[in-house]
Amino acid sequence: MMMSNLMLMLSMFIIMMILFTIMILINMKMKFNYNKSAPFECGFDPFNKSRIPFSLNFYLIAIIFLIFDIEISIILPMIMNFKISNMLYFNLMFLMFFMFMISTIFYEWKFGSLNWKI
Repeated sequence: MMMSNLMLMLSMFIIMMILFTIMILINMKMKFNYNKSAPFECGFDPFNKSRIPFSLNFYLIAIIFLIFDIEISIILPMIMNFKISNMLYFNLMFLMFFMFMISTIFYEWKFGSLNWKI
C-alpha cells in the first residue's frame, strides 16, 4: 500500500517537472516586442496613457468584499457541523466569529473605508 502511494507521488512529481520544463521552454521562445505590447486604438497612436490611476474606493470595496466573502465561506461548514458538534462550543465559536465580523465592519466604517465621498 505504501509503495503504491510512493510510486503515485513519484509519477505525479515527474509529470509536474515535465510540465514545468515545457513551460520554461515555451517562455524562453517568447521575445518582448514593443509594437505588439503597445495599445492599439484604430491604427492611431494612443491619445492617453494606458495606465491611468484607478479609484482607491473601488480597491477598498473589493478588499472588503474579499474579507467578508472568506468569512462567509467559513460560516457554511460551521452550519453543516451544527448537528454533530457540542452546543456549548459551537455557540461560543459562532458568537466569537460574529463578534469578529461586527467589529471589522465597525472598524471599516470608523476609518472611512465605506465612505464614497472621498
